[in-house]
Amino acid sequence: MNTKQKGNNFERDCSRRLSLWWTNGKRDDAIWRSASSGALTTVGNGRYLAHTGDFAATDGEAELLFKHVIIEAKRGYNRYSVQDLLDVPQAALTKSPTYDMFHKLSAACSVQLKYGMLLWKRDRRELLVFFRDRLYPLGIPPIVPENAIWINVLCPDGVWMSGVPWSRFKSTVSADRLRSLLAPPVALSESTPSTPS
Repeated sequence: MNTKQKGNNFERDCSRRLSLWWTNGKRDDAIWRSASSGALTTVGNGRYLAHTGDFAATDGEAELLFKHVIIEAKRGYNRYSVQDLLDVPQAALTKSPTYDMFHKLSAACSVQLKYGMLLWKRDRRELLVFFRDRLYPLGIPPIVPENAIWINVLCPDGVWMSGVPWSRFKSTVSADRLRSLLAPPVALSESTPSTPS
């Protein structure tokens, strides 16, 4: 199996995992690989298109997620790790694939004021999830619960991402909690008393 086929299979697997997580196990097809998979698409002078990332909603059930979150998937890069962001000499850092994947996602999130999610699986290792969740300009609280034990990674642009194995992510960050943060319930307006005629 060539690298492209391996990457496509990985993205299909991630699509199913994300769908089951987002729909609380009801559907495995609410999220699928996007048409722009494989690249953060830019137009003009570095402006990002409305949709970026490797995944998209296949119907209305997952639209809320992609309105607020860019999700990227990376498979392989076995010789690299998140530690590269700490101990690779500064002069060589920008040539590191680890730097590149975190930097591109974080930059897209900053431009679009969105959360970011990076799914990364090295061969014969667990699937990891990194979440860029502190978007104070939006006034949305962090997604990662305060009591969760996560790996924190400082991105090249100075923004922290929290990382955890997928198994811990799906049991720690419920889709219902994320939905409530992204679309808080609208307060009911007080009804106006009717005027007697």
